[in-house]
This record gives sequence, C-alpha cells and structure tokens, in this order.
Amino acid sequence: MKSVRSVVFAGAFLACMPAFAGNSVEDISRRCRPADPGEARIYSSDFSWNMTLPGMKAKFDEMYRSPKRLGQRAYWDKETGTLRLPYMKERGGTVELPAGFVAAVARHIEVAFEKDLIDAVFFPDMGHSHFLIPDAVYKEKYEPYPTKKMGEMYTAMMRDPRIEVFYHTAEQLKTREKDGSLVDDERTRHRYRTRNISGLNEPWADLRILQNPESNANTVGVVPGFFWWGAGFNMSAQKDGCFEYRRAGKAYRFDLSLFDLEPDPNKPGSEF
Repeated sequence: MKSVRSVVFAGAFLACMPAFAGNSVEDISRRCRPADPGEARIYSSDFSWNMTLPGMKAKFDEMYRSPKRLGQRAYWDKETGTLRLPYMKERGGTVELPAGFVAAVARHIEVAFEKDLIDAVFFPDMGHSHFLIPDAVYKEKYEPYPTKKMGEMYTAMMRDPRIEVFYHTAEQLKTREKDGSLVDDERTRHRYRTRNISGLNEPWADLRILQNPESNANTVGVVPGFFWWGAGFNMSAQKDGCFEYRRAGKAYRFDLSLFDLEPDPNKPGSEF
C-alpha cells in the first residue's frame, strides 16, 4: 500500500513539476536520495574571494563535473511522496519542499541566463538566496510563528506566491581594484551593475534588478515595503543533482539546501 501511495503522490508531483520534466519516479528516487555521510561534499573552502570571471567559469566547470554535492540537500521521501529539506530539529525538523517552489527557482535560474545576468549556479555566483516578504504579509502571517515551528513556516513561505526570492549574484567575483575603481572589463562591470536580482515565487516568474549605489559592492540588503528574511537557501549545480534547469537548450542539474556551506573539517583553519 505504501508503495502505491508513493507512486500516486509522485505522479501528481511530476505533473506540476517542470524541473523534473521527462523524469520517471524511479529517476527521481535515484537522483534525489538523501546525502550519504561518507560522500564527497562541497565546502566553503572549495572557493575563494576576488575571482576573475574566467577563473570563476573554470571553477564552475570543475565543480559541476566533480562528485561533490551540497551536504544537507533536498531529497525525495518515498514514504510520503514529497521532497524534504533537512533542517534543525529544534526548529521543527525536516521541511516539506513544495514542487511549485522548485519550479520557480528553476525558472529564476533560466531567466537569469536568458537575460545574461549570471554565468554560473554555485556559491561564487548565483548560489544563495533571501526572501522578500511584503511587510503586511509578514506581520500578519509569519511573525507569529514560534521558533520551534520554523520548519512549517518555511513550507508556508515556499507556497506563498506573494513572496519574492532574492539572489545576490557575482558573490565572489572581483569587481573593484585596490584603488576602488571598477575592474576594466565590461562584462565584469555588467555583472556588478546587475548583481541583485529578485523574482516572484511562481513557475512563470520574471526577474527584476535592484541597485544600491551606497554600497561599494552594490549589495542590496533592504527593500522598501518588504521584510528581509535573510536565511534563505543555498543552491549548487552538479551533474547528478536532484533538479533541472535548462540553458541554451541543454539540461543541467542542481541541488538545494537550507544550510550554508561549511569549511572542510579535514582542513583545520580553512574558511572563506
């Protein structure tokens, strides 16, 4: 009975899930397994600050082919026929990851490439997010959640089409010289000007670009009319990833996690 129920749920899931287009239930179960404690994983120390654009692209190609994946990533739960995100037990435990939210994130990635706003999907570029919640919506619906139910709150936010997902891109790209001037490369300057992007939580969402001229790095941290939820999610593309986005007609895989990258425990002192 459990396997039948799981297949029914999975069938409904696939029907509304562009990021899983063309994949069978068996394929989802294989690609979206929980992380194995002994598997290779991505650490913050895999990357460095002030990367050049060619260097960042080369690093992405290396990491995409690498066996390393996000450690505490989203996985398919056969028992319930749902996607789950690992989360802290004291804050509610694992979080149900709605299919529509994954579709929205995949759409954001695709639009970012279509509009030439990003070069890679991993931490040094488009690899982490925040949530923009309309002030009135936050006050009424989300502020009352106690800490022990934050897992439930995440699921509710991920189902809410009024919320925008905000991304700081070009995160580790060198955009300024030591004297404060912008790097003498037009593509890098373009990335600097367009590094703040945000899209509604909808599978057909477009993206808007925000600016902060008062920030040396053009980093937006406040958006009028919205409550800034800083603890969003991380994502990283990898050849065996759970989800799918498309770029120039080619399919790529990626993973999601609610946890930030950590230093490699086998390399004491390693950090960003």
